[in-house]
Amino acid sequence: MNLVEAQVEFDFKGIRYAPAAIINLDECMRHHDPVDYIFRMLAADCGIGTYSHEFDIMIEGELSFDHPTGLATDCVTDNKLDFERFRKAWLEECTMRILQPIAATYMSITNLDEHPKLKAALIAAYEA
Repeated sequence: MNLVEAQVEFDFKGIRYAPAAIINLDECMRHHDPVDYIFRMLAADCGIGTYSHEFDIMIEGELSFDHPTGLATDCVTDNKLDFERFRKAWLEECTMRILQPIAATYMSITNLDEHPKLKAALIAAYEA
């Protein structure tokens, strides 16, 4: 599972807010706009409505990320999540979950990484 703790700090009417939530990045990547999804999860976790002035101010804040797990471990640096790097790794992992069983069933190959040309050919065929 690919998890990360997301937080944003902002001030509204003289009050400092710092909502934080554990975000399931697998679910996040299934949404059209993952950053918007994260802000909506943070708002929900702290009782901020998405049609409120607090939410409008919150989405202007900078997200920070901590405690990554799974693929996110290599994608968080200095409390910033590299969404493109994560998306690429996540899509490759999803593709391999489909292709690895095929290689095992039809070719008795348990690790496609040991067969880079075959892996590349299967990925190309899958993406065609």
